[in-house]
Amino acid sequence: MLNIVTALYRFENLETIYNSILINEDITWHISKSNKREDIDLEFIKNDKRVRLYNVDCEDTDEVSKINYALSKINNGYFCILDDDTLLHENMYIKYKECEENNFKGMLIGEQINPDGRLRLIASPPKFNFIDTGNVLSHYECLKECKKPNFYLEGVNREDFLFWNSVYEFYDKKCAIWNNTISYYNKISKDDRWKKEINNKEVFKKINNLKNKQKL
Repeated sequence: MLNIVTALYRFENLETIYNSILINEDITWHISKSNKREDIDLEFIKNDKRVRLYNVDCEDTDEVSKINYALSKINNGYFCILDDDTLLHENMYIKYKECEENNFKGMLIGEQINPDGRLRLIASPPKFNFIDTGNVLSHYECLKECKKPNFYLEGVNREDFLFWNSVYEFYDKKCAIWNNTISYYNKISKDDRWKKEINNKEVFKKINNLKNKQKL
């Protein structure tokens, strides 16, 4: 089973995201929303048994509680986290099938691209500022111990890095690196901060430095 986890804030994107997910029966989409928000009246939410909607007792801005609640419901297969402003990349399913066929128990990290197709993150073990919520696929067993933290130090770490690093440590650093795209960043977001990011020379310098280290 491929478990896809989404912390919902942008209700208007739900149908677009749903249409990016394959109709295969071995997929479950876990959607967590705040119970302080309105109910969702969409046909696929009501009729598609692969979709599970959770009303979490938290503020609408509390992404961590939403994610952790959904993660607590996963007890098989593999999982990935899909933000509510992007689409599922087709390679995520392909790599999940390969992991399943090989009974791989660890985590897999792939590349991430910006909406215009340019590389945003290379594939590498968890590094602060060089890993995202969505460019990782993991076996579910780590969820017995790992969850997203509620606290992080600004400029030192972030919850995405802390979570995936805890998964990395759980599997004794058993991490498959796949030098190909596995996720989109902000694919359907109206926020264009990524445009500033790809024009930042320091970002390109850091990406190239990491690429060169991988070649050594």
